[in-house]
Amino acid sequence: MNAWSVAVLWFGSMLMIQSAAGYSGEHPELLFLTEHSPPGQYLDQSGQVAGVTVELIQQLKQRVGQSGSIELLPWARAFEIANTHPSIALFETARTTEREKLFQWVGPLKYVQTSLYGRADRFEHHDKNVRLNPNLIACEYRSSLHVSRLQQYGFEEGRNLVLTLSHGDCFQMLILERVDLIVLHDAAVTERQQQLQASNQTDLVKLQPIREVELYLAFSRDISSEQVAIWQQALAQSYLDGTMRGLYQGIYAESMLERLEQWAEQVVGN
Repeated sequence: MNAWSVAVLWFGSMLMIQSAAGYSGEHPELLFLTEHSPPGQYLDQSGQVAGVTVELIQQLKQRVGQSGSIELLPWARAFEIANTHPSIALFETARTTEREKLFQWVGPLKYVQTSLYGRADRFEHHDKNVRLNPNLIACEYRSSLHVSRLQQYGFEEGRNLVLTLSHGDCFQMLILERVDLIVLHDAAVTERQQQLQASNQTDLVKLQPIREVELYLAFSRDISSEQVAIWQQALAQSYLDGTMRGLYQGIYAESMLERLEQWAEQVVGN
């Protein structure tokens, strides 16, 4: 049974339980949804959801006494479920003005810089100004906040913009030379670089910065504000007691770790 089927069965069982019990107002079991985005979250060789962010969430669940499974889905599906079902926690979710009222926010989990990347063998002798080259084909996943930025650059679905269910699909299309441009955040570049070199003996080349993104754990609106506050404090404490650093160090930039620790000092201090 795949993750999508598991999620559907979980929703049905939760609705039946809450209906039969006349939901008492206690904190419900949560379903944590995420996408394939190594090194933060991915499926390991045994098919289990793994990654450094997943491990952080698991430890926070234990600290706050929260039950619930973690499922990995294509981002568009996970985002839709989080907007239409109760008792959901979605990560890693970019916090934007447009999304602000959709969720209750715990974080930041990370600060990441996103940029457009292409294959070095494709751009070695070509103009790297992606905004002025209508012959390039870009790829991004549906429901990504970067789709609007690509459209601002002149990319249009059906012409030179491919939208997929997951970001991993875009990378595979880049390997197969079916697209020219993909969006990556800085922490994912090293692994993707190694994969591209192994399959095509070429490198990734950074073409154009897009934006810095703050990634959060986003709770559905039905979760009590008290529970959200407990999670926020637990997350901040994990930044101050070395838990986050023990997971992130050597994978993410030291500057990001220090920013998260500084944020936590302000939260705990208040």
